[in-house]
Amino acid sequence: MSDDVTDSPLRTLRRLARSAWRTMLTIYYANSISWRALKAGALVFLGFFAWVGASILLSYRPGWTVLHYVQAYGFLLVGYGPFHHLVVIPVYQRLRRKGTHLSLGGHFHLPNASLAVFFALVIVLGTVPAGPMTIDFTSALDDSGVDVDPALLCVQGEHGNGTDIHCHLSESEGIDRVVVRSGDRTILTDGEPPFDFTIREDQLESTRGQKRFVVDLRDPDGSLIRRYTRTLSRVDRD
Repeated sequence: MSDDVTDSPLRTLRRLARSAWRTMLTIYYANSISWRALKAGALVFLGFFAWVGASILLSYRPGWTVLHYVQAYGFLLVGYGPFHHLVVIPVYQRLRRKGTHLSLGGHFHLPNASLAVFFALVIVLGTVPAGPMTIDFTSALDDSGVDVDPALLCVQGEHGNGTDIHCHLSESEGIDRVVVRSGDRTILTDGEPPFDFTIREDQLESTRGQKRFVVDLRDPDGSLIRRYTRTLSRVDRD
């Protein structure tokens, strides 16, 4: 009897787990138009939230490279979520009703294969981030509200055995100094208008194969006015 009492909580947990799993499968395979639209919409929202949230964090913390996988997951989910629940699941259920089973080894069905491809793409894009996936929100979020909005113009060119990046601001009014950083390291500080400076490619730190630098514009009190992030691959060549 004591064994029954001891096993009872375990059996209860197993029952609850099986019930939760069956409920999840019911929702997952629910195929009415309203359920399909609801699931697709929820996944679009989740994907957009993950993509934008990870992009914002990466704009401030480029060293948190694990966020590239969250970014890739959200980026792909925006399109894949509706495709999976509006196309893959209905097609799979239609084939089942006709007695046709697209599977490998009796268990790897069409939805599972589709999910496997999805997560494989997440790993690939998270490891090698693609251009359209990487959005830089730094300049927009770091605007202090001061009416100072010069354009940062940069070009790269060959110099000796390496590559130089030359930058200048379209205007310098209201700016006390310019601070250029890459990763956690300050490359230079320019306190002389018109804030025309040159940095070398070998001074830039690389994050997931992309060299980037950050340019901060500061006022006389040291407060941030504007921040610009530039990736070397997107800087035009002279």
